[in-house]
Amino acid sequence: MTLILLVFLVQGVFLARLLVPSHDESNFLFTGYLATTGRIGLYDDAIVGHRAPLPFYLFGATQVLSGRSLLAARALGVGFGLLLALCTGLLARRLGGTLCGLLAAAILTAQGAVVAYYAMGDYHALVPLVMVAGLLVLLSGDSPARNVTGAAILGSLFFLRSHMWPMLPLALGYALWRARGPGERLLAGAAVVVPPAAFFLWDPRHLKILASVPLVGRLVRPLGYLPFALLDARPYRDGGFQLDMLLRLARRYEFLVLLVAVSVVLVALRIARARRHAPLPADARVTLVAAIFLYMLGWLFVMFRINFKWIGMYFASLAPLLAVLLGWLWSRFAADPHVPPRRRALGGAFLAAVLVLPIYYNRNPLIPTGEIRAADPVRAVSAAGAHLARVVPREARVFFFGAVDVYYFSGLPPTWLQQITNYDTLAVRDDDNRATLRSGYYGMPQVEQWLGVEADYAVISPEGLNVFAEGFHKHPEVNRPKVARMRALLAERFEKVDRVGEYPYYSYEVYRRVGRPAASPTGGLPPAGRAEPGPARRAP
Repeated sequence: MTLILLVFLVQGVFLARLLVPSHDESNFLFTGYLATTGRIGLYDDAIVGHRAPLPFYLFGATQVLSGRSLLAARALGVGFGLLLALCTGLLARRLGGTLCGLLAAAILTAQGAVVAYYAMGDYHALVPLVMVAGLLVLLSGDSPARNVTGAAILGSLFFLRSHMWPMLPLALGYALWRARGPGERLLAGAAVVVPPAAFFLWDPRHLKILASVPLVGRLVRPLGYLPFALLDARPYRDGGFQLDMLLRLARRYEFLVLLVAVSVVLVALRIARARRHAPLPADARVTLVAAIFLYMLGWLFVMFRINFKWIGMYFASLAPLLAVLLGWLWSRFAADPHVPPRRRALGGAFLAAVLVLPIYYNRNPLIPTGEIRAADPVRAVSAAGAHLARVVPREARVFFFGAVDVYYFSGLPPTWLQQITNYDTLAVRDDDNRATLRSGYYGMPQVEQWLGVEADYAVISPEGLNVFAEGFHKHPEVNRPKVARMRALLAERFEKVDRVGEYPYYSYEVYRRVGRPAASPTGGLPPAGRAEPGPARRAP
């Protein structure tokens, strides 16, 4: 196990330094940093607020302690991933013995595309770590303490990531079924139900997190909370696109898909021989893990039915369960006395190959190649941020449009919070501007006021403008006039003073207002160096 964990650690550290900074990751750190320092509440009107709170504070703390550092956040992600590999091995050992545990940990560690997600500075490793830890406690014995504690750990997934919420009724039902008395049932039920209920009762603004949840989201629309898919006018992808995306995802996890396919064939052959030999020994706990995996995988297809490409990323949350199942199957095959020696040797060689090759042939889309890799995106984003910080005064009011990576690592404070997510928070569909603002987006009235009147500087990504105008969810007829108006305001009221081009994915043009002083701001955060108002009640 020590060697497996060492391989995971080396791989994780290497990937943490290599991976391209993700827009989502940078926004996550920006929001977490502001929330941890008390400057915003995660469910304030100016914040999109569709994500669970706890990871923001955990990773935001790394930014408070180390400054705005991508590597500090990723180091925490790698640490969570290392614990996840260990817990995956321990869970598998509980279910199938030492060999099962070693194989499960090795299978998870070998999936370079999955480990890459775990090496990011966000929730990808934390979420499955909590899930596997809960199952480890729950399935390692049947005492009341284990039942209640395991249910509580699984129930805490509510505060980690909304795509794991379907696990809560499963954990609740299983804990109640295992309970041996009314007192234990009460404690187990309370462990799962009370924390989410308290979260919503503590502050009605927390209901905002439900806005993008299917079916339930309609209940909070009267409060002015709209789902981001509605504001983006995101279209459902057609069948051809979805099939192509599934093929791409299979390519991303090609060796894992191959291992699953061969495992299915071996199970089928074993079942066919069951009349002559004993079948695979049944274990109710293994069956439960398999059911949880299939159940949660099915929910991914439901939640991301609008575009299957997101399944590839969120599958990382379920990969440890699949590793446990595969470890259990292959440990059973290895112990089967009826397998001929030659077939056993071939199986061992195949397993060794699929445990080594995916570490090298890593298909994660965040791994840079060619000229982009030579440019070193992690170093480049910091260099671009330092360049931007030299050009834009910290006290300036800045209208920002583009991917947030460089702006975040510049250390500049945000002026209008709606703009720190990405360029996609300029609403495609702005039927009710008040509701748009309350949902963390903004519309053209804000562009006219912020860019047209209030901003001292504008930091604009020309690539971001082009993507928004021409390709953003295929609404050029709506977005082109918006981009044209922004360009007109820049031409009329600003002068271009610099271009920040160190980052290989996006450049940023810096504009300064000319002609007259800018007006006082109407929203956002007070710029650095100015007096801030006294403490206000914030949503946690």
